[in-house]
Amino acid sequence: MSQENVEIVRRATETLSESYKSGEPTDEMLALCAPDIRVDASRRVFNPATYDGHAGLRSAIREIWEAWEDFCEEDEQLIDIGDKVIALHTIAGRGRTSGAEVRAQGAMIWTVRDGRVARVEAFLDQREALKAAGLEE
Repeated sequence: MSQENVEIVRRATETLSESYKSGEPTDEMLALCAPDIRVDASRRVFNPATYDGHAGLRSAIREIWEAWEDFCEEDEQLIDIGDKVIALHTIAGRGRTSGAEVRAQGAMIWTVRDGRVARVEAFLDQREALKAAGLEE
C-alpha cells in the first residue's frame, strides 16, 4: 500500500506544479485530494495559514500564483513512511512584485488516506520535516 501512496504523491506533486502555472488546481489535482483535505502552510514566512477542503486548496494555490512568477517545487526524494510520504524538494521562483529570485530547500509531509491526499504539511527546513515524521531527532 505504501508504494501506492508514493505514486499518489508523485502524481500530486506533478499536478501541483501544473496548478501553480495557472493559479487553479487541475481536475487531476482535485481528484487526487480528499474533499476534506487540510493544507498546513503555517510554517511559511509570508502569510502563514492553514487551508481546508478543495476551496482551501484553491485559495492556497491562487495565493502562490499571485505572489510568484515561475514558481516550482522540484522533488529530490520521496520517503515512504506508511500512510505518509515525505517529499524533500527545492523551491524556486521570482517574486511577482519584487522580482527577487528565490531558491531554497524545503519539504512536505503528505498524508494519504483511502487512496487520496488527506493532509499536506509544508516545511521550510527539511530536518524539521524529518523530525516531525519521527525520522530524525
